[in-house]
Amino acid sequence: MEIEQVPFAAHNGIEITPDNSVYLPENTRLNNHLSGVHAGAQFLLAESASGYYLLTAFPEFIGRITPLLRESSIRYSQQIEGALRSRIKVDDATIGKFRQTLAARSRAVIQLEVELINQQDLICCTASFRWFVRLQPEQLEGD
Repeated sequence: MEIEQVPFAAHNGIEITPDNSVYLPENTRLNNHLSGVHAGAQFLLAESASGYYLLTAFPEFIGRITPLLRESSIRYSQQIEGALRSRIKVDDATIGKFRQTLAARSRAVIQLEVELINQQDLICCTASFRWFVRLQPEQLEGD
């Protein structure tokens, strides 16, 4: 699934950049009462980035996982104007444990941290998402 296939993300202009980060172009429709990027739009970008990561970072499971968001938290550190890009922060140990658990049990939980970065390359928002992921069985050819 591509992020553009998620109706809410597509409706609000979420894009994938050539370097595979999730991006929110400047859009005055997504502004708040102070002419900055609305908190809801920032949350949408961060959540979309974490979901996109799950759908693309594990090639052995592509097309077979169903992620469901269980918990989230977000910290807004400053008023933001203009376009935003995202960056996922997750360590190798977390990735390894997730892969192993998902392969063995067909379900796993993973915590992903996301940073939102403005046009001046400053981190202006951080978020944390806890996902429950279910692995669908492989389809045999001809099924």
